[in-house]
Amino acid sequence: VPVPFGTLQDAPMYFQSAMREQTEEWGTHNKLLKLSSQKPLPAVIPKGFPYFYVDWGKIASSPSATGYAQIIESEGFRHDFGIDTVAGMLEMDPVRLQRKQSSSHEEERKHVADFLKQWDKVDWTKELDSARK
Repeated sequence: VPVPFGTLQDAPMYFQSAMREQTEEWGTHNKLLKLSSQKPLPAVIPKGFPYFYVDWGKIASSPSATGYAQIIESEGFRHDFGIDTVAGMLEMDPVRLQRKQSSSHEEERKHVADFLKQWDKVDWTKELDSARK
């Protein structure tokens, strides 16, 4: 996920904090695995284990580590954990709080019709349809 460079510098701190907090709640293996060019992901996670992994590359605030990994031990691990952590870095509401209430079938049809009207001006697939004729 692209983030502003200034925010990227804080990624190690944000993810370290979020991953430690998550393990206290869901896991027994609290070890946060630091990744580097000498210690890549396949070297730190046993084959077949589920894991969460984040990589920010080489940045000034983390000269030795290029990312973190952690073994996932619980089915309660939120699938939106990573994007929620990035949302926190960007001072946005977590994605799980932005989800809309489900709409009725009729409301969905209206949304689709509205989108198709807006899309019509830039719909490059029309060229494909005319080329087939």
